[in-house]
Amino acid sequence: MTTFATLKTDISSYMARSDLTESLKNTFVRIAEAEIRRKVRIGQMETTNTSFSVSSQTTALPTGFVSMRAVTNNTQNQREMEYMSPVRLRSSRIFDEGTGEPSVYTIEGDNIVIAPTPSSGSLTIVYYKAFDALSADTDTNWLLANGYDVYLYGSLRAASEWAMEPDTENQYAIKFERAVEQINREDRWGRVSGSGLVRTGGGGTP
Repeated sequence: MTTFATLKTDISSYMARSDLTESLKNTFVRIAEAEIRRKVRIGQMETTNTSFSVSSQTTALPTGFVSMRAVTNNTQNQREMEYMSPVRLRSSRIFDEGTGEPSVYTIEGDNIVIAPTPSSGSLTIVYYKAFDALSADTDTNWLLANGYDVYLYGSLRAASEWAMEPDTENQYAIKFERAVEQINREDRWGRVSGSGLVRTGGGGTP
């Protein structure tokens, strides 16, 4: 099983430096995870909440929320709600209509904003959720196990930036972007063909 400990061991091996502390390696992985949250969008990140409670126009999004896929109103026979940009929604007539069944939404920061204002009820939301961050040495997640090169190259790019090695940093940045592009593309192909995304990976042999 590929774990956080495996990843940190490989970072040390690839960088071949004696001054990489555990704290530094943890930081490199945190930086890589921030990039991953911004760039990786695959089916394994999709989460469905069929009872997302709303009782006002603004509601906090779930922990780990990255981006929205779909929103439906449970009290209107699963009618899909329309997305509006924040500016368009707040300047629209429906935003000030008072209480009613929500039909439009937008995302502002860590909140979902809907209109009209519901008195109570729930939504079904389908959204991308970030992979669980690695913390303990035994920790793992789907991407670390199946897209190991994404984690490794992202971490090595951050490590090379810290080491002030611009040429090496650029090389790992390119490898990271290619790995992200590949895993996103394979997921899209899997959705079209009906087959699931299958990748293998392990420490030391990305």
